[in-house]
Amino acid sequence: MSTYQQEDQLRRLVTILCDQPPFCSGTFPITSNNSILYYGKGNPAGRIDLLNASDEELKHLTEACDPATFGMDRKDVLDETYRRAGKLDAAHFAVKFDAERSGLLRVVRSGLLEGFDEKKPTSAELYKLNVYGKDSFFKAHKDTPRSKTMFGSLVIVFPTPHEGGAFSLRQNDKKWVFDSSKLLVDQQEPCIAYIAFYSDVEHEVALVTSGYRVTITYNLYFSESPSPSEIAAAHPLSAIERELKTAFQSLLDDPTFMPEGGHLGFGLRHQYPIPSTDNDPDVLEDLEDRLKGSDAALMMVCRELGLDASLKMAFEDEEKLVVVMCDYAFNFDQAYVEDPSWISCAGNMVAWL
Repeated sequence: MSTYQQEDQLRRLVTILCDQPPFCSGTFPITSNNSILYYGKGNPAGRIDLLNASDEELKHLTEACDPATFGMDRKDVLDETYRRAGKLDAAHFAVKFDAERSGLLRVVRSGLLEGFDEKKPTSAELYKLNVYGKDSFFKAHKDTPRSKTMFGSLVIVFPTPHEGGAFSLRQNDKKWVFDSSKLLVDQQEPCIAYIAFYSDVEHEVALVTSGYRVTITYNLYFSESPSPSEIAAAHPLSAIERELKTAFQSLLDDPTFMPEGGHLGFGLRHQYPIPSTDNDPDVLEDLEDRLKGSDAALMMVCRELGLDASLKMAFEDEEKLVVVMCDYAFNFDQAYVEDPSWISCAGNMVAWL
């Protein structure tokens, strides 16, 4: 294989990793048996059938909501120039539709997760109900992870008549638009619209121009034990995993590719919360169990091919002249470059770029 062909294969690997969307979406059937919502902070509780809700009923639901806040710097902030919507916390509503019992969570798992993540048990925590009435919106933002095991969110949009409120996602200069109002109006049978996405993906809700956009949100977690709906079975390689494995294998089978060995590095496609308290050498090893999407797929394929794959932390100097890769996450807020641990880290660097 020529040098040009090797470079072409490496570019193919990068393309496979970069083209994987950080979300899955679609519609899911719903019946009158599980479209009932109960809500309120006192007695009597309100009741509404979200398949057949009148404007008056939706207005009453909206009036029962609190102004919606959003997370910023680990705080809940109320700013209606940034977000205008109503919300109810999980303690103040109950809906008969259940993402896990209905099978929707299985659909989300197969559509969103890659690599080792496909085999991990997951759970969905009912988080909030939101109502976006006319002139409601939510500007571009990223979700605040509630714990290190939280990997994403699942938003369910009920088929209440509304226009506008399209859900946009952005990552690495790419943009996707999920317009639930248009998606739902085209359906012949009753259904909900859903979108599940990773926590580090920027997203926004466009202006609602009419009607009421009613959603419930689940926080998605990797859990310690399998849920009753998860089946212990072998998972075949997904499309992205097959492509990655084929591209990698062709390079490894070429005796002219890195004949004396070496290091091959890929930047992670997703962002992950890292503890900021200590210089813990186990942080990166623990993070391997929480990789998402194409990051998880790449790690799994590397290990299936017998490669010694691991995570490194890259540090860049202020002049952006040097990048150092270290074996663990180093907290610069608590140490200086003269510190012995930093010197050791620099001494064990993988590469200067």
